[in-house]
Amino acid sequence: MNGFKRICAVIIGTVLFIAGVLKLMDPLGTSLIVEDYLRFFHVGFLSGAAGVFGVALSLFESILGTILITGIWRKFAAIASLCILGLFTIITAVIWIAGASFDCGCFGKALPLQHWQSFVKNVVLLGLWAAAFLPLANLGEPQKIKYVSFGIGAASVALFCLWSLLSIPLVDFTSMKPGTEFIGAFNDSFDDITAAVYEKDGREGAFTPDCPPDSSWTFVRYENYSRGLTDSTATPQTLSFYDAAGEYADSLATKGKVMILSAYNPTAVSARRTASIEEFVRHAEENGYSVLYLVAGTPETLESASPALANLTFFADRRALMTLNRSNGGVTYVSDGNVVAKWAAGTLPDGEELAKLAKRDPVEFMMRRNNKGKVRLQGFLLYTFAVMLLL
Repeated sequence: MNGFKRICAVIIGTVLFIAGVLKLMDPLGTSLIVEDYLRFFHVGFLSGAAGVFGVALSLFESILGTILITGIWRKFAAIASLCILGLFTIITAVIWIAGASFDCGCFGKALPLQHWQSFVKNVVLLGLWAAAFLPLANLGEPQKIKYVSFGIGAASVALFCLWSLLSIPLVDFTSMKPGTEFIGAFNDSFDDITAAVYEKDGREGAFTPDCPPDSSWTFVRYENYSRGLTDSTATPQTLSFYDAAGEYADSLATKGKVMILSAYNPTAVSARRTASIEEFVRHAEENGYSVLYLVAGTPETLESASPALANLTFFADRRALMTLNRSNGGVTYVSDGNVVAKWAAGTLPDGEELAKLAKRDPVEFMMRRNNKGKVRLQGFLLYTFAVMLLL
């Protein structure tokens, strides 16, 4: 296989590898994407296995990408990549023509593509496949060391998959990622600030009713101003939840320092996990946080809830809670309506951590934590590519 063919194969492998890793990083989000596809093709009865399908497909993509990048088993890689690219092309063409409303999910939540964009991407990859592998009889042989490269790369992907299944994504690409502001759909107090704009000496200034200007300023107009997002790229989101009486309580998530425990499948929260949640609630309240426990379902769910959590329990949409926190029983820190950080159910912060966090600036903590996740993801990708290409 000459240099140009190898480059084409590596490009295909890189796309498949990155697509697989990004979906493996967020197994729950991938299962939601698979659910959309299953419902579209009228096989929604298989939704219970969407998580297994999603992880299996993502693993296959990642491993196949590793094979293509390292250049081993070239005939198998050619046939397997043609099959998967051909299948993806047909599926995206059908969904594009049908005008399906959900995202293609090719790169998980990290890079949303419209279906026509995904179709074009697959057609380009098929063109690269033809350049890389035709004719199939002249593919050449890899260096022996590349089998070692593949082994290390594949093992790294498997460990990354295991870590992702036990944690939350290194980088959050959901609509409720850290930096997102919560607004309420059922409470007037969530309106943006309305200010009066005045003019003086050729310059304008905005003043709120509780802080009016002196008489030397001339009124110009009224304007609405956002309360200021910690992440300017994040669109404000609605997190709606209600109590056992059916009254919406959205405003509770926007006032002060709030720890939101969430369970999109409350019946699956074990007694041991419930005990750790109760301990977390005690530590959080001792350190001045408000605590909410949001569960998917109806007030009847209270029958299985812990008595210690009953007064903190509210009810919300299942998908909204999955978006809020990928971990069933995880916690999300919200400060004055802005999402700051998230923890998986198995890594809830203890009393000491909560005390330190209460003294830290929320924006600084959010940025430091987000950057750490990005660096870890980038480090993993750089490490695996270095192993696959340079070893």
